Amino acid sequence: MNRRWAHRGGSFDLLPEAVLEVEPLPPPAPDEVIARVEAVSICSSDIKVVRMGSSHPLLANGDGRGVVLGHELSLRVHDVGSAQTARFRKGQRISLQPAMRINGRRSIVGFDLAGGFAQYLRLGPEALADYVFEVPETLTAAEIAMLEPYGCVERAYRPNARQAFRHDGSALVLFGPNADRHHASRPLGWKRLVVAGPLDAPLPDFVGPVAMRCTSITEVSEERFDDILALGDIDAGSLAALPTMLAEGGLLLQARRSALGPVPVDAARIHYDALSFVGTSDPDILQALAPGRQRFDVKPGGVALVHGAGGAMGRIHVHRLLQLEQGPRTIVATSRKGRRLADLETDFGPVADAMGRRLIVAENEQLGTIIDQVAPGGLDDAVVVAPDSEAVAAAAGWLAPDGLLAVFAGFPYGGTVPFDLAGIATTGKRITGSTGCSVEDMRDVLSRAVRGDLNLTANLKAVAGLNALPHALDAVNRGTVSGKIVVYPQSPDLPMRVVTDGWRIADEEGLTNPEEPT
Repeated sequence: MNRRWAHRGGSFDLLPEAVLEVEPLPPPAPDEVIARVEAVSICSSDIKVVRMGSSHPLLANGDGRGVVLGHELSLRVHDVGSAQTARFRKGQRISLQPAMRINGRRSIVGFDLAGGFAQYLRLGPEALADYVFEVPETLTAAEIAMLEPYGCVERAYRPNARQAFRHDGSALVLFGPNADRHHASRPLGWKRLVVAGPLDAPLPDFVGPVAMRCTSITEVSEERFDDILALGDIDAGSLAALPTMLAEGGLLLQARRSALGPVPVDAARIHYDALSFVGTSDPDILQALAPGRQRFDVKPGGVALVHGAGGAMGRIHVHRLLQLEQGPRTIVATSRKGRRLADLETDFGPVADAMGRRLIVAENEQLGTIIDQVAPGGLDDAVVVAPDSEAVAAAAGWLAPDGLLAVFAGFPYGGTVPFDLAGIATTGKRITGSTGCSVEDMRDVLSRAVRGDLNLTANLKAVAGLNALPHALDAVNRGTVSGKIVVYPQSPDLPMRVVTDGWRIADEEGLTNPEEPT
């Protein structure tokens, strides 16, 4: 049998009433593997599902009721289907990158598929082909479970949006005032191209075959484009409409010289839909795609803000920036909860000192004053980990002319924030967002942990058994525990307890051993 905790809806007030469910565990199909869940780490996304239900952007196909949450996993092969025996064996230790794409659609373990708040997990052929990799016995199960969240943080600083046109897709080219100041140094073409602007205006040489011409983007406002080119001094209303017309993974290129005030942008689309915003004031619009204008990582020696650093993921961002060889000289970390601020100082102050960095831990109310002092010209980098559109708007307002804003925390679609989109072209500002990670990201984190360059348990603050999961979820929601809570499904009766003196393999003795299912 398989003990599991399935989310049945409701609120955090009802969590104490939640109980484990027990279901049969049939043998694997020929192309499947059944894995034992050694450990599973609680993610803020799990909290958001309980809090948001069907409004969570990753639950477009349901309200989350009945889903087995949990996607930060350490697994061990329990049973192998006959078609998978060449690669997998019983007892083999594996990790899983849960954000899969199957037949072009997002399919996430712990959201669309049953997750790890259970003793056993069934893995199908898609997961086994591309999203599973073997991991060593030298790390704790807790560390293996944290490869995914650390990998997600790495992804936030890597190229996470498209940096070239999708010529086999669709494009919209919008010509505004002074568009004739700009050209392309090579011909451009798409499978479908729509041009918006004066119908009697001659088309520039770089534009290929046109499928449709219109005078206004309102005529094609219901269409979604892979690429949008906004050339000239596009007005605020039109510029604000363009991101809504991008397809998932879409790219908006601006070529303009005039400044413009902030316009509303749906930050959830940047975070979840991997939209790319590039721009230039150069006559050649293709300069917007030059490598020098595609910064994703922090500026060496700069000033960086981690807005919402008190939670587990925010702490990982702080941890990374402090240990980054070419990292910022000053990291400002904020939290709304006083205890979390004290924990940041205690846990990471020595790391900052050892690396010769300055760590400033501040309450949100102090932030404006502190930024004026340490970054009078604006922040070089800001990452917003708090699921708060006002926090994103505030961070955007503190950016330096060439600053980079990373939207890391997700919130519901439709929550717009003001951002200086025109500044992407005129000053070199950047805005990016990311969710999830790749197997490569997780492998890179693993290699650093194995070498001893990264202590993954620096953020482990509590452990619990499966029966204590509701209590642990509530603790994360209330912020009473700074850092990660790792759950051991094979020890369901383990009460939640705080970790104060590190975490070693010996500490897990007996916690990952299974009771054989019947």
